[in-house]
Amino acid sequence: MSDAIALQLRSDILRGEISGGDRLRQDHIAERFGASHVPVREALQKLGAEGLVLFQPRRGAMVTPLTMEDAQEITDMRVELECLALRKAMTVFSIIDYENAQQAIVKGNESKDLDQLMSANWDFHQSIYAGAQQPRLMKSLDELWLHNERYQRLVFETIPYKLKSQQEHADILTAVEADQCDQAVDLLAKHINEGGTMMTQILCDRLS
Repeated sequence: MSDAIALQLRSDILRGEISGGDRLRQDHIAERFGASHVPVREALQKLGAEGLVLFQPRRGAMVTPLTMEDAQEITDMRVELECLALRKAMTVFSIIDYENAQQAIVKGNESKDLDQLMSANWDFHQSIYAGAQQPRLMKSLDELWLHNERYQRLVFETIPYKLKSQQEHADILTAVEADQCDQAVDLLAKHINEGGTMMTQILCDRLS
């Protein structure tokens, strides 16, 4: 039960259905899921361990707010870790990796909603790093992308960014296929940094 509650709350947070700063009252959640407070508390603790929920003295649990500082830190970490992953992966990049990346681009182009686009977006990035076979690195990226998705959704909901993002994916994959490692890494870093700039600008506009 706690896993099911955590899964649904995680989805609600990532989709923005529960906003950053919102309180998560255990009694309301227990009523929603028809559960006791024990699995609800366990679910919130799981989300707290993931960094999606904060616990405040005398105020209880709340959704971790979206901030410019957090968006910039995520962007900086993505550039370092994903460029590292790509460099390692390109030494052993296979036809299967290429096909998976190409399928992810097609999936993104054909996406009908934001959920499909977010899934295709991660599928693409994951596929071009897969060959690195660095489990600790990929685990770190999984955790980073969990938080990154909240900010990325904000970008795609605010500006028409899909076509540009998808074209950049195609350009990165072209460089990977041509075994142009420096070019591929430079394109990837630019892609991530530009997305991060959009995130921070949107948050700045909302706070001003």
